[in-house]
Amino acid sequence: MMLHGRWSLRAATVTLGVAAAFAICLTVLGAATRAPQAPASEPPAASLVTSVLHDVRVRSGQSVRVVYRIDDEAPDSGDGSVVASLTVETPEGNVVRVLVQGRQIPLGVAQEWRGRLRLPAGKYLLVAHARDAAGQAEARAEPARLVVLRALPALVPTARGLRRAFAWAADRAGRVSVAVVDSRGRLRGLQPWRPFVGASVVKAMLLVAYLHGHPEPSAGMRDVLRRMIEYSDNAASDVVYGVVGRSGLVKLARLAHMRGFRPGGGWITTRITAADMARFFCDMERYIPDRQRHFANSLLAGITPSQRWGIPAAAGPAGYRVYFKGGWLGAFVLANQAARLERERLRLGLAVFTDGNPGSQYGLDTIRGVTERLLRR
Repeated sequence: MMLHGRWSLRAATVTLGVAAAFAICLTVLGAATRAPQAPASEPPAASLVTSVLHDVRVRSGQSVRVVYRIDDEAPDSGDGSVVASLTVETPEGNVVRVLVQGRQIPLGVAQEWRGRLRLPAGKYLLVAHARDAAGQAEARAEPARLVVLRALPALVPTARGLRRAFAWAADRAGRVSVAVVDSRGRLRGLQPWRPFVGASVVKAMLLVAYLHGHPEPSAGMRDVLRRMIEYSDNAASDVVYGVVGRSGLVKLARLAHMRGFRPGGGWITTRITAADMARFFCDMERYIPDRQRHFANSLLAGITPSQRWGIPAAAGPAGYRVYFKGGWLGAFVLANQAARLERERLRLGLAVFTDGNPGSQYGLDTIRGVTERLLRR
């Protein structure tokens, strides 16, 4: 009985060993015959390149043309299309305006955007972006520079206003000359280079010439200048002319590029043109020392009410600040005025000269009528 038990245990052990060996063989055989697995595939690298093809320089509010293109650098990309956008961005990459969004365009074909850019003046970038069918964004963007200049001010006077004023002035009796430097700095006129006796309009030149050569006038001379401008006092003008002299006026005329200036035997007989005086009044501040500009402007804006005919009578009610000087001879047979007009961002130079007027009020009405027609909206 004991012998039989030993053989049974030995047989069981052998059986288990054979089974284990058989299992190992099956495992090895299965591993050897199983097909190898491919490694996990990686998404293709992005290969789109976007380009804005030219720099742009434009005034805010003006129309502009922007050309851009999307290319694919992949060697086997072939023809295809992408979804593109076009943006205006700050140099730091912040988007300030979207010009094109979600537009399907072909690869390699230049695209165009036209429109008005109303942006604050400054420097920006024009950047194109793209996504392919797989949702991949561009690998590289080549932007263009965008420079936005300050918007031009409204045009005053308009072309219609000029035609209306010049036609009316041409029908007036006597001699009439009109010159206006419009809000964009262009000179327009009716007989603008015809010479006239300047009379008291020349006192504005005396003021500027004195301050140009004497940037720290005494209290006494400030009072003389005030009487010369605000009240058109001839005695005060003679005092200033005694300091400035003919040579001082000539020097100022050259500095201001006055083409029609002709000095006379005294300040009152100096001959000037409406074109020269419209430009002079528009640019006057550049010839005055900085610390005396407020003083000069206060005089030209503070002329006594009895002399505020013509230009200020028309421009003041229209909302303009008026810095001006008028002149006349006899019973207003000759009546001249020159002025600088300012309102918000608008700045105009205007001169209206008349001579041979048939009545004392006629020339004043001519100057006012021209101004009203120029400024009428």
